[in-house]
Amino acid sequence: MKDKILYQLRIDFEEKAAIELLNSKSINSCKQLFKILKEEKANLICQYEAFSLFVKECEENNLTSTPLYKWTKDTIENETKKIKYMKSFTIYVEDEQLYEKNIANRLERKILNLNCNCILKLNKYDSDPKNNPQPPKKYFN
Repeated sequence: MKDKILYQLRIDFEEKAAIELLNSKSINSCKQLFKILKEEKANLICQYEAFSLFVKECEENNLTSTPLYKWTKDTIENETKKIKYMKSFTIYVEDEQLYEKNIANRLERKILNLNCNCILKLNKYDSDPKNNPQPPKKYFN
């Protein structure tokens, strides 16, 4: 049986909004976004923080030889990438980072309809590995 494809949405915010979100868990200029998230039982998780947590969990469980760990650790230690991922937030629905396509599509439609200036980009990803970046070869040593 083939694994079911699930989806994830990520929002890239402009810097001021991202800082406000990190500090207060909200953005005053985009209150409608948080209304939608509440309706959908969703919340935003900073990508940099998620990457850092993943690295910490790998280190605590002695899983530091995997290519994904090595790649993620390099990412969080790179200042340019840190700045990028501090402005990128994954939408979790009911505490899950992956969800059904209809949920992702509904959320995507609602968020795009906001026309919120603080949202620079909204991306939808799926769980199919062929559609996602894999660790570069240098991490497989």
